[in-house]
Amino acid sequence: MKNRIESFRGSEHFRLNYIADCVIAAIAVPGTGSLGNAAIIDLGDITLVVDTFSTIQAAEDLKAAAEYLTGNPVSYVINTHWHSDHTSGNQVFLPAANIISTSTTREIMNTFARERLAQYRENTVQMYQAIKEFEEQIQQETDEKLKREMAWESASDREFMKMLPNLVHSLPTITFDQQMTIHGSNRSIQLITFGGGHTQSDAIVYIPEDKIVVIGDLVLSKHHPVLAYANPQEWLNILEQVELLDVETIVPGHGEVCSLQDLHEVKGYITDIMAIVAEAVQSKKSIDEIEVPELYHNWYFTTYFKTNLNKVYDMITKLEG
Repeated sequence: MKNRIESFRGSEHFRLNYIADCVIAAIAVPGTGSLGNAAIIDLGDITLVVDTFSTIQAAEDLKAAAEYLTGNPVSYVINTHWHSDHTSGNQVFLPAANIISTSTTREIMNTFARERLAQYRENTVQMYQAIKEFEEQIQQETDEKLKREMAWESASDREFMKMLPNLVHSLPTITFDQQMTIHGSNRSIQLITFGGGHTQSDAIVYIPEDKIVVIGDLVLSKHHPVLAYANPQEWLNILEQVELLDVETIVPGHGEVCSLQDLHEVKGYITDIMAIVAEAVQSKKSIDEIEVPELYHNWYFTTYFKTNLNKVYDMITKLEG
């Protein structure tokens, strides 16, 4: 596949990153219709795609890349979790491919995610208004890094809204509960879930022979993890389970291809944010006063820091109440 990357027509939504003969990462370009990362896996006689981006257009480019690089149609799509930046492109691969997720992920996609999408469609005027107001905030922002991030976020939101009328909510067709193996002529991959950490259910794709894991949003490289639907303690437990696998290379849900070092950094971030909020609650300090720790100043997704604080604060005060 390596030789074909340079001759692929390219995409404005992602960059192709060669990892091994069987795995190419599709790394999201900020401010486009991808938002999250994806991966292309060649098992020899079977081609798989892991996650399908935030828009139909980005997914169409991903499908074209997968078919061009492997010479085979895409047989399977794996959704690591239910978030729309990893699932919105599912329809592009149907009906030729089977879409695989955990049972819980499919259930959430068929209920909560479906209802949320219906609300988006009913409230498009308000959503465009919210984007406009956010863009006015961007103009007032004096921190250049944050301003750039906010501009990327707004641009990706506009890409999603532009696509929304054509979006067909497409559910997984195959589900599993613990582990599933797909065997190809050259490689086998393992789909594994250790439960829910980032979301109520997270799956990883493990390629033992190459010591590679495509991990969804359980690991973000130099990005603030997103805790909105998270169970932080379970997230830490899951990452400890991943560490027990023989892994050298990680394709994260956001950011560049990385290693176990980045997994350790995510564990550190979750541990830090839980400790920071616990200390604030104990000393009756407002979490609004908490600044991003210096260790994470250069990380992206800065706007999620405050929502992460609020999530952990709600969890701690609920437990204490």
